[in-house]
Amino acid sequence: DPSGTAAPKFHSHNFFTTPFMALKVTYIGHATTLIEWNGIRILTDPVFSSRVLCFKRIKPLSYDPTTLPKLDAIFLSHAHYDHLDLFSYKYFPGDIPIFVPEGMTKAIAPFVNNPVIELATWARYSLSKDCEICAVPAQHPGGRFIYPFRYRKCHGYIVTMGKENIYFSGDITYSDLFKNLSQLFPIKLAILSLAHSSQNWLLRSRHMNLDEVLQAWVDLGKPDWIPVHWGTFFRIFGDPHGMINQLKLKSELNPALKEKLHILEASESLTL
Repeated sequence: DPSGTAAPKFHSHNFFTTPFMALKVTYIGHATTLIEWNGIRILTDPVFSSRVLCFKRIKPLSYDPTTLPKLDAIFLSHAHYDHLDLFSYKYFPGDIPIFVPEGMTKAIAPFVNNPVIELATWARYSLSKDCEICAVPAQHPGGRFIYPFRYRKCHGYIVTMGKENIYFSGDITYSDLFKNLSQLFPIKLAILSLAHSSQNWLLRSRHMNLDEVLQAWVDLGKPDWIPVHWGTFFRIFGDPHGMINQLKLKSELNPALKEKLHILEASESLTL
């Protein structure tokens, strides 16, 4: 499918029979989260720098990257500077694999000693005997500022343990992908990117707005979910806490949403 959102004919969640184990997710900031699940530790889109290009942090980094536990994997969703921050990789031992979309090895391999593992869309990888990851589509224009037509591939990731699945969306626009994912992977927890609340066409061609994130949550089967990508760097998309305040107001009017929504400030954790 040219859009990259067509679902393959497999059911990854049938591969294992281990029951759901305790899960802890720490929101470090922007799209950086630490997932700790049944002994597996995964870091998403690590950004620990005080600025991204000309954008300073709205608040100082409140998480000390030198205190990170031993990681089993790093997920890189795409090559934008607010997701691929090469300066942040100095905190990681060289034996931690970095998973990237296909074609992105050259963007990171010259700067790290870590193994870089490219995954094609819908490719799966066994991280352990009980844990499998799957690279899933993400409609978003990637690419670096210097190389705007390179490294444009974007991925989200599904982490499967037993019959349960965690979904990290990365940056993404709204599409039927979320309905497809819910059919393939019953989602226990979704980590969804929330970038703006605008109806502007240009912004919506790059990110989901508040209404679209809520629809994505419904399409995914109304799992527990954590909004990320807000309150860290950018003010140009609108008041970042204004979006969260709007989301809180909507949750007050929707008991099902209020029960499943987990708004974390930087360095706060959710345990299920």
